Amino acid sequence: MLNEKQFRDRATRELREIGKQVQSLAIDRDLIRKLEIEVVSLNPDLSDNSAAFLGMVRAAYTDATTMRLRRLLAADANLSLRRLLSQLSSFPGMLHDKLTGKELSSDVAELERTSAYLKEHVDPHFVAHERTAAAISSTNRELDRAIDLLIDCVRRYYWIVADAYIDLDVRYADDPLAVFRFPWVETK
Repeated sequence: MLNEKQFRDRATRELREIGKQVQSLAIDRDLIRKLEIEVVSLNPDLSDNSAAFLGMVRAAYTDATTMRLRRLLAADANLSLRRLLSQLSSFPGMLHDKLTGKELSSDVAELERTSAYLKEHVDPHFVAHERTAAAISSTNRELDRAIDLLIDCVRRYYWIVADAYIDLDVRYADDPLAVFRFPWVETK
C-alpha cells in the first residue's frame, strides 16, 4: 500500500502522461476542425459530402478518438484517469480545501458514465454504413464532450495532486495545414 507521498508522486507522473495524451486528443480535434473550416468548406471540390477520401479521413479521426478515449477511461488500464481518481478517494487529505469527497465522487461517476456511453453507444454502432456526415457529426459531439471532460479533470486533479498547473492548450510549431497550400498533383 502506498503512503500519501508515494501516491502523490505516482499520480503526478500519471497525470502528466495522461495530460500529454489528452492534449494530443485536443490537438487532433482542433486540426480536424481547421481542416473542415479552412480547407473543405472553402473548396467546392472537397465540400461534397460524398467524397470517399474525406469520408475516410473523418471516420478515421472518429474511430481513433473513440478508442483513445476508451483507453483513458478504462477502469483497469495502466494509464487511466478514471482509475487514478478512484484511488485518490483513499487519500482524502490530498484534497485539502480544494475539493470535497462528494465532488470527487461526482467526477468519478461522470467519467464512468462517459466510458459506458462510449462503449455502449458509440463504439459498436459506428460502423461503415453509419459513416455519413450526420452520423459522424453526432458522434463527434459526444467525443467533444468526453475530451472536454478529460481536459477539465486533468487540469483540476493535477492542480490538486501536484499543486501546479498543467498546460493542455493546443499549439502548433508550424502551420498544420501547410500541406494544403500548394497543389499536390500538377498536370503538364
